[in-house]
Amino acid sequence: MKYVVTLWLVLTVCLANAQEQDTSSFIKQTHRLELEVYNDYHNFTVIPGDDNGLLVVSEPNDERTVGERWEMIGLDTNLNERWRQNVFANAGTYFKGYDYNEDNYYLLFGRRQFREEELTVFRLGAERNDTTTFRINTVFPIDLEFFEIMGNTIIFGGYAFYKPVIMLFNMNEKLPKVLPGVYNNFASILDLIPNDRLNIFSVVMGDRLPSKYNTVTIKSYASDGTPIQDRTLNPGKETNLLDAASTSFLSGYQYIAGTYSKRKNEYSRGLYLARLKNGIQESILYHNYGDLQNFFVHMSDRREQRVKERIKRRKASGKRIRFNYRLAIHNMIEQDGQYLMIGEAYYPRYRHASGGIAGMPLNNVNYGTTSGANSLPNNFNPYFIGYKYTHAVVVAFDKSGRILWDNSFEINDVQTPYLKEYVKVKYDPVSNKTILIYLYNNVIKSKIIDENEIIEAKTRNPVKLTYESDKAKSTDKTMEGLENWYGDNLLAYGKQRIRNLRDPSVKGNRKIFYINKITYEKNLLLE
Repeated sequence: MKYVVTLWLVLTVCLANAQEQDTSSFIKQTHRLELEVYNDYHNFTVIPGDDNGLLVVSEPNDERTVGERWEMIGLDTNLNERWRQNVFANAGTYFKGYDYNEDNYYLLFGRRQFREEELTVFRLGAERNDTTTFRINTVFPIDLEFFEIMGNTIIFGGYAFYKPVIMLFNMNEKLPKVLPGVYNNFASILDLIPNDRLNIFSVVMGDRLPSKYNTVTIKSYASDGTPIQDRTLNPGKETNLLDAASTSFLSGYQYIAGTYSKRKNEYSRGLYLARLKNGIQESILYHNYGDLQNFFVHMSDRREQRVKERIKRRKASGKRIRFNYRLAIHNMIEQDGQYLMIGEAYYPRYRHASGGIAGMPLNNVNYGTTSGANSLPNNFNPYFIGYKYTHAVVVAFDKSGRILWDNSFEINDVQTPYLKEYVKVKYDPVSNKTILIYLYNNVIKSKIIDENEIIEAKTRNPVKLTYESDKAKSTDKTMEGLENWYGDNLLAYGKQRIRNLRDPSVKGNRKIFYINKITYEKNLLLE
């Protein structure tokens, strides 16, 4: 028995060590920075600054300066500290948002209660810690969701009295201006897209037609707020446009992509792409999820085959295929004449008073019925526990709206209390490869594709620690994240509790905020 126990222990140690090994041949972690965490309420925000480095906003939250002092740390692209300074705001102020534009970081702060119309924007230079402060009064309170910088203009987007509103603030004239034509009872702001080169921006809005079906409206303005175009998409008969992402103007063309449903259903049935020329809708094409080649590869082989066989039989008999999906849409990416749309499929989960959990996927395919497994009986008392992700899908459209290729990426290990964009996309124009990558629970997951083909299947790279004897005992999932940075690089960040009982020069236990620089091996992609 002693030998069996010993062998079991050896196997356990070997398996544990194997789990810590990188399984991707392409993804590398080249640099790491650690910052000490003082208490559980010590928060950090990381702002990428292209090849100028990045900015770390640290809110110590000590008792003497709660909500008043923020520490700014400017880093270069190797995560070396360039400068450090404090920014002070009034008591009761909180950090609301940020942007990076033309070698400057912009930080937005607002008041908490009863004075939400009072905003402060700090502008910090990326290379040196020069600071300019802008005090802005929006006259009426705005629940902000968008904050963009374009040249000398600050663009605010949000809701006032439950209606959408866009406000501009010129940093030279220091005057706010409300855009016309946005304030609408039945509209919502889906996206706000600045174009620094043309000095114009577009507001993509969810709208409602007289028939009560949902559609999308695109409003474009010059940087001073002068209207350029206002166009509402015609989705066709009994079709809902549920959401939208848009390109900026490209030689007079603009492309809008998103998900659609039929008969006012809140679940999407597929994808659409609309093309506008000089503000006029030229076309809108719809693609059922069943038309995609790799949409179901996140399933087990057996289940995927079963679904595809049902789709084939349904098409052969001339019957419609009905899907029910929730898909969170990312911004569109233009690359080499193709337009990439990325979406992440998810479903909500609930815990009932009885202790059970409900909220399974809607079986993902619905052949003729209108209800799904997500429907909850009325005699239950659901408690929302989070959104469960299933997979990400990337679809490439050509300029006419036809699908060139599609692929997907399994992400069914992610559950989060709020929706956020997990999967980041990097395209390498030399090798024509696309890298799909996300971070969750201290592990970097990646997949590399060449259009429909898989170059490297899903891999896992544990977040690289500073010392060989470091062991990450826990991570704060609410603080960790992954962001595109510059060129071939991304950055991962988060809070960790680390134990090290071997190195005498290191604390045995430490709580830190880390930033890891991530890149991929371009030369290997060419092989």
